[in-house]
Amino acid sequence: MRPVFAYARAFVALALSVSAVSLPMAAESATKNTTLILQFDQPHAGRTLAVVRSELGTVMQNAGFTFDLKLFSELGPWAEFNDLMLIKLKGNCRLDNTPVGRPSSGALALAHTSDGKVLPFIEVFCDQVRSVVKPALWGDQFRATDELMGRALARVIAHEIYHVLTGTKHGSGGIARHALSGNQLISDQLFFQPEDIERLTQSSSNHDARSRTRGTL
Repeated sequence: MRPVFAYARAFVALALSVSAVSLPMAAESATKNTTLILQFDQPHAGRTLAVVRSELGTVMQNAGFTFDLKLFSELGPWAEFNDLMLIKLKGNCRLDNTPVGRPSSGALALAHTSDGKVLPFIEVFCDQVRSVVKPALWGDQFRATDELMGRALARVIAHEIYHVLTGTKHGSGGIARHALSGNQLISDQLFFQPEDIERLTQSSSNHDARSRTRGTL
């Protein structure tokens, strides 16, 4: 068990200090009490967080992995975890009446790297996610924006977790595909493809020999 110290410090500093002692993270270790720590840098809807938790749990369980998700703001200064993955959600994560810009070619999220290895430190760009998701809404979906934003964020996070665990760029389809549209991010179902699940499960035995690259969505 490793303690997590100094929560009053910058999240990036914490992420880099944890990453230095927790890499490489293999898929095998991710099945054993891996903790996902989420930090929102702006207020978020409680319903959005609930859906992030449930959707991410469903997607990753379908791929053979389980995680314990915690909010950064709720952790005590001496909390201890076996394995950590740190996820910072930047910008406005609410699908409210705030205007959104036109979707750009920028990434929805990224997994940081160090010395060619993918770190368990993910950043999600909520404004970019909103710009992709909001134009895809129609009809009654406008009454469920908190839930749909949670679904989209969960799938973006799952995509980056795939990069962290496998070190590969992208998969052939599903959540691990190169790019996800707004419609795909809020669709009723979206999972990893069988070959990507196989890559996740195999990564525990061959991750040292795999060439790791920066993963973005």
